[in-house]
Amino acid sequence: MLDPLHDQASGLAAMNLRPPTRVLPIVHSSAGSTYSLELMWRLERAMLHLGLTVHVTEGARGLTVQDASQGHQAVLQHWLEGVPAGAVVLLHAPLEALAVLLADSAARPLVAVTEDPRALVEAYNACKVLSQAAGLQPVIITLLREGPSWPAADNQDGIERLRLNCASYLSAVPSVWSLGYHHSMDGATDRFDESCALKVLDTALVLEETESPIHVHFPNKPRPKSAADPHAGVSDVHRQRHA
Repeated sequence: MLDPLHDQASGLAAMNLRPPTRVLPIVHSSAGSTYSLELMWRLERAMLHLGLTVHVTEGARGLTVQDASQGHQAVLQHWLEGVPAGAVVLLHAPLEALAVLLADSAARPLVAVTEDPRALVEAYNACKVLSQAAGLQPVIITLLREGPSWPAADNQDGIERLRLNCASYLSAVPSVWSLGYHHSMDGATDRFDESCALKVLDTALVLEETESPIHVHFPNKPRPKSAADPHAGVSDVHRQRHA
């Protein structure tokens, strides 16, 4: 007779189960801004702190409308060939490229906001392009500073105005999460808000398995029919950005 514990464990081990490869798209800040770089750095450290394998990829690598027409899964599989299975990929790319590439997906691109008022303007612009041109629902990540003094009251007011403007003019209110950190007393490690890191991880796009015949399926969350223009290209999105 089969042992109910030993043989079940052996069967599961034989299936070679492994976590999916997940992609976190991060909107590249405009020239001269470093908000998105700081967000990427913090996310990388937070994911490593959670014991995950992290792969960082920069830019859109010459994405064209023809490439995007293949679908985001095909393009990402090609771009990320060689990335270890089960890794968390931080995809740091320009706004227009992400809007074109991810318009057929359930992605929730991450938009960084700091105490700099210019970051609020960039965040609204990103929400406008992602929602109107691509039908996406971005997530705004506020990068809390060390200590209890930030965000200041005026910046909290700025975040609220940003949400109200999105509700009034874009008919969509973005989620706003805070990713803070502070150094430990001995300076050896950083401690992060794990709840925010885990929420961010839950928004990741899951790359479909293409080789293993037996795997666990982690489907992306269902979403309503996209309002994005399926024929929009980078030039169209660029015009929308400055409309």
